[in-house]
Amino acid sequence: MKQPKLRRNLAIGLVIYLLLLTLLVMVERDSEGGNIKGFQDAVWYSLVTLTTVGYGDKFPVTMAGRGLGFAFLLGSLGLLGFLVGMVNERIIDKRERKKLGMNGTNFTGHIVIIGWDSFARSVAGQLVAADRRIAIITDSKDDVDHIHESFPGDQVFVLFAELHNVSAFERANISSASVILLNSGNDTDKLISIINLKKEYADLHYLVTLENPDLKETFRSAGVTYALSQNEIASKMIASYIFEPDVAVFSNDLLSATDAAGNYDIQQYRVLTENPYRGRPYGEAFWELKKNYNTVLLGIGRGQGDERMLHKMPPDDLVIGEGDFLLVVTDGVGEKKLKKLFGTIEGV
Repeated sequence: MKQPKLRRNLAIGLVIYLLLLTLLVMVERDSEGGNIKGFQDAVWYSLVTLTTVGYGDKFPVTMAGRGLGFAFLLGSLGLLGFLVGMVNERIIDKRERKKLGMNGTNFTGHIVIIGWDSFARSVAGQLVAADRRIAIITDSKDDVDHIHESFPGDQVFVLFAELHNVSAFERANISSASVILLNSGNDTDKLISIINLKKEYADLHYLVTLENPDLKETFRSAGVTYALSQNEIASKMIASYIFEPDVAVFSNDLLSATDAAGNYDIQQYRVLTENPYRGRPYGEAFWELKKNYNTVLLGIGRGQGDERMLHKMPPDDLVIGEGDFLLVVTDGVGEKKLKKLFGTIEGV
């Protein structure tokens, strides 16, 4: 109920209540055997009636007084119904606001996905399997319900908002996100969105999925960290399935999150100060990881953003430095051991 209407109804109700109290006192105060002699007695009687306590110490004795008492009884039922309804409406409104993400989230270092479809759903499924937190921004209330039903609330936050309303994105704590996946509209819409987002959040890393792979450089010039074409990736996988199917199957498995022994995944881990391989050559790390953790060290990544350099199968004497990323192939059992060994989870 809107506030002006609520205040008007309360004012009308108060006037009627005071009028009934006045009439009750007028018809009862001079009656024989009456016990409602003044305004205070009438108020007490009305409150006892409203709360259904029914002490019986104050009650009308005249016909007119009993008629007014009946009005108080009906009014009490109506008021109780109104109060219960108002409280219930507030509870429902609070739940609805929480479901739509209006209360915001305290996620940090998470991934923000702007725009929801079957592709975004697949990406979110992989991220959740990799134990990453996600904030999803969608402009469809139906999507909100489906997302809540499909993903755990402690890992996935959903925000219902217009996708061009950048100011609303702060409820998803976008300024503290690690990567933004822009997945809404066509390539033109995405370019406009990137320009608007970069104005507010210039230092964030952006990943955009494109319909036209020829626009990669355009988006990179606009500040996108990674510009990918879904069709281009899919065509490479299909071609691989045609002439080297075993490689294609293995490659597909490696791109999926792992959660069990024998299910392998390519992962990357930042080298922190406590990493046992910091300051040691690649060759030593390669053989120790393979022997002790059934993990293959494929390469070393260095740099930030667009300035990254990937050393694929580097020479044995390349020294691993703090801040580097170790790219490894491991399974679910090895992943748990690596998290403990490296003191961090996978990812950037």
